[in-house]
Amino acid sequence: MNGRMEIIGRLTLFLLVLLCGRLAELHANTPSSAQTGPQVTAQLSTGLATIKSDVTCMVQVEGANRASLEDVPKVVGLPLIKVSGPSVQDSFSSFRTGRKRTHVWAVTFQPDKEGEFIIPPMTLKVDGKLVTTRELTLSVVKDLTGQELGHLEFEGLPEFVFEGQPFTVRMNFGWDTQFDSRVNMANLILPWWNELPGTLEVESAVEGVNAAPMVEVQVNSRVRVRALDVGEQTLRGKQFRVLQLSRSFVATRSGTLDFPASWLEFGHVRRRAFSESRETYHVGAPAFSMAVKVLPESNRPPEYSGGVGTFHVQADVNRRDIDLGESVKLTVDWTGDANLEFFDLPNPGRLAAFEDFRVYGMTNERFYGNRRRVVYDLAPKNANVGEIPALPLVVFDPELEAYRTVSTRPIPIRVRAPEGVTELTAEGGDEGPPLVARDIQESEDDKPQTSELSSTLILGSWISLPIFWLLARGAVRRRGDPNAPEARRRRRARARLGKDLRHASSATDQARALQEFLGARSAESFAAWEGRDLANWLQVQEQSLPEATVREVTDLSRDLDASRWAGEDKPLDTNRLVKVADELVKGGL
Repeated sequence: MNGRMEIIGRLTLFLLVLLCGRLAELHANTPSSAQTGPQVTAQLSTGLATIKSDVTCMVQVEGANRASLEDVPKVVGLPLIKVSGPSVQDSFSSFRTGRKRTHVWAVTFQPDKEGEFIIPPMTLKVDGKLVTTRELTLSVVKDLTGQELGHLEFEGLPEFVFEGQPFTVRMNFGWDTQFDSRVNMANLILPWWNELPGTLEVESAVEGVNAAPMVEVQVNSRVRVRALDVGEQTLRGKQFRVLQLSRSFVATRSGTLDFPASWLEFGHVRRRAFSESRETYHVGAPAFSMAVKVLPESNRPPEYSGGVGTFHVQADVNRRDIDLGESVKLTVDWTGDANLEFFDLPNPGRLAAFEDFRVYGMTNERFYGNRRRVVYDLAPKNANVGEIPALPLVVFDPELEAYRTVSTRPIPIRVRAPEGVTELTAEGGDEGPPLVARDIQESEDDKPQTSELSSTLILGSWISLPIFWLLARGAVRRRGDPNAPEARRRRRARARLGKDLRHASSATDQARALQEFLGARSAESFAAWEGRDLANWLQVQEQSLPEATVREVTDLSRDLDASRWAGEDKPLDTNRLVKVADELVKGGL
């Protein structure tokens, strides 16, 4: 028995040393980009304009004390008319962001010729650091034709939402079926697609609805997305082929969300070896705004979790017949039309209803897009416990415009204990691990005597483990849960890229595969990397990569774009993309 205790003691010390090392590593490797900093956005009033019409770009900085617009690049054919601002507004949001100062500039252009224009990143100084906006695109035409031949409208938009409430922007678009056989190009021009200030983009579950087919279309002449083909519909007395595209957001602050004018460009494009002919039409939807209401302060419970929406909850345990002191796993699933990814999880250890349980924390926590699952580790303290109590979550229900409590149902359990034993306690309080009945059955005469130092060391080490676990969990949360979907997506990005490239038959397919890889490595959507300047992005993120790697990525993106938009969409050498991806991973992206 002495040998057994010595082994346990050494193992415990080893685990503590290992855990301390892991904590130090997590702290040292926590990237600065994980910290929430000022948000810089740039948004055009429209992505499609006519010659001599005014186009305004709203440049916005959220969350900075000081900000100045340092440089607006000149673009031939797109004269700069004026720069207004900044206007400064202080606000408070109860959803994630807290107090925030916002600086806004209005930069007005007036195009003097037709064409596709690229507005390079604008430079700002934000709290003493130079940052840049993203690159913008603008299409300019002589006149707009085809309004009667096309269709674009927004469906089911709410009049208002609350802070923290998820909502979906759903667009129906299409063209007269008489032109269906000739249409080989569809491009949605949506200035708000990549950046909508005051929101966070969330996963939109649209694909596969009713097993309807999907059609690939372009957004902002760059990104290819999949739209739902809803078939033919009668509109304005004509038959139209109609597609549907959705995008979901969570409102992060009260005020107004402004959606610039949206356009659908469709028609026939014929590409030849050295020329291109286009027959295109345009139909638009006017700009609109959506109000975001502040969450009410009155009647807000202190236990409010930050959840907003319609919540549903289910819970179950891995077993209902347990021995006294053994742990039971309580699995809780939250679903519904709600901000499932962002609310604070309830802690049973702080609830009076769970005073008859030792709560060791969470052994698993995952967000699945339409469901958030948590597994709690509990152990009953006495044999009189007959159920796992209801676990409450206080949320705000936008339909009721009131706070309410969503609770799991109590789960009956049976706790078995040795004869004459009804309660188990650990020396030193309830912070220790669950005690097992067979350990309690030993009499004092049967127990081997160990040194006071060894017993104290072992007991103290075990008691310290939960504390170290909580510290490690906090460090992991600051860095990002390695088991979270984003972390797993990042680890699998390189393998998925290889698979996608094997099935890529065009430069467009290769570009999408590369963007998916980059988005996974940077914890963003693939769309964030469409047209992004890597060097500028690294500067904003305060990260670095070898100059040769940055040049290779820039050259590769340029060659892919040339093949996609100016050539015959022929794929590039796959080995070249694989090499660049490996260099990015090696460089630490």
